[in-house]
Amino acid sequence: MASTRFRRIGVALFVVALSTLEAIQWDRGPADKANITACVGGIASIPWSCVKGDGETIVSLAWTFQAPGKEKTRIATSYNGHFYTKDKRFGFLSNAGLSLHDARPQDSGDYSVQLGLLQADSSHVTVGRTVTLSITDKPPATQDGDLHVTLSDVARDDVTHVWTVPLNCGHFVDLGHPPVGVVWTTPSGEEKNSSYVDKGTFVLSVSSSVQGGNYSCHLPPSAPAARCLTATSPLKAAAQLYVDENDVRLTLLEAQLRETKTHQSKHTAQIHELNMTVDLILKGEISNCKGWLAVDPRSGVQLIYNSGQIMAVYCDQVTDNGGWTVFQRRKDASVDFYRGWTHYRNGFGDLEGNFWLGLDKLHSLTTSQKFELRVDMRKWDGTTGHATYSGFYVDDASQNFTLHYDKITGGNAGNCIYSSRGRQFTTKDKDNDRFSVNCALRKHGGWWYDRCSEANLNGVYKTDNSVYHADGVYCNSFAGYTYSLKLSEMKIRPM
Repeated sequence: MASTRFRRIGVALFVVALSTLEAIQWDRGPADKANITACVGGIASIPWSCVKGDGETIVSLAWTFQAPGKEKTRIATSYNGHFYTKDKRFGFLSNAGLSLHDARPQDSGDYSVQLGLLQADSSHVTVGRTVTLSITDKPPATQDGDLHVTLSDVARDDVTHVWTVPLNCGHFVDLGHPPVGVVWTTPSGEEKNSSYVDKGTFVLSVSSSVQGGNYSCHLPPSAPAARCLTATSPLKAAAQLYVDENDVRLTLLEAQLRETKTHQSKHTAQIHELNMTVDLILKGEISNCKGWLAVDPRSGVQLIYNSGQIMAVYCDQVTDNGGWTVFQRRKDASVDFYRGWTHYRNGFGDLEGNFWLGLDKLHSLTTSQKFELRVDMRKWDGTTGHATYSGFYVDDASQNFTLHYDKITGGNAGNCIYSSRGRQFTTKDKDNDRFSVNCALRKHGGWWYDRCSEANLNGVYKTDNSVYHADGVYCNSFAGYTYSLKLSEMKIRPM
């Protein structure tokens, strides 16, 4: 008898539970645990709607929000048909939906609704749904709300040397997210994508073989950011400009004539300036960058006369009152510093970029008088450091360009070249270090290695701060062996 009674109770509970599950049905809106997206500044709509069962009454509605990694918070409630919320951006959508105006990225997260139901038998049940809302897409914006196509001044390509008249589409102050491009339509009907942006405008270059007629640009309607625009946005339309072929050709000819005259004028002035500079150099008045301070105190490449030869050097006239002759610079990976003895003797690279001036020139410069050495460095996070040394010089080739200095005199980077003091220069094809193997082969550079050294400023330039096998551009006392620097410069100045 007892077992039969329990079976009846179990069946009754199953019927009640089943009736509760089937009593209310969701007839539209996103499914439970669905993912939906919205645009920044737009309206995010969650149109939940349900159909009540016979005899059921919705007595309460509550909506909650949970940002990633945060606690769940209540954002709105509804009782007896009245909607309550502290954030006026939320609105009620019949009969369980929610809307969010002026959506922001920080509004992304999980949104839930809980319905409190009073059933016909006076029992209370709660049902609910949840969606994940992502607010990432952002509409583009132009300076005055419209797209415009304009012709700008003619320009000459430095690579092809072809003159062009740029057509500009914009002017954008925000490309949106994800960033939009534009599509150009030429007079022949050909469409061209444009992803090159110059000062807020997308550029289409019109060359001397220009087609006359209407050029237009518009946003690709499939772009996510473009879909964030309202239906009435002026950016939904294309912008047009009529280009006259003869006018463009005339403009190009005039520009070429102006450039020719300008070049002639500049060449005359440059020749006069060069003659004056050569006179000063040959008189021995400018033998290093400190001598240039009174003549031309600008940083850049200059000519100097030292030990009977004219050489081009880079002058740093800004750092610590200027007068520095730079003999090494590393700022990107465009120049390979893993080179042999001849390259390091003669020098290599670009004086405006990455370079090594050359050991022969460094010896010539530093033996004419007493010099101080300065080593400047920068980490990838922007932290800078430097060290200065007095009495710096290097011997000639017969001594394999041995490095000398008197003492360290200042800076905040420590002394990472102390182990190079009194050491000869080593390259991958000329081993002058004191280690059992060639340190240049291990460190992939050229340097005054001792037993593979506390510094390796001519090592492999990394594109981040990681060093593999300690072969990067490092200074141990400044950042350690395991941190490859973003910038290093070595420079000298008369004491």
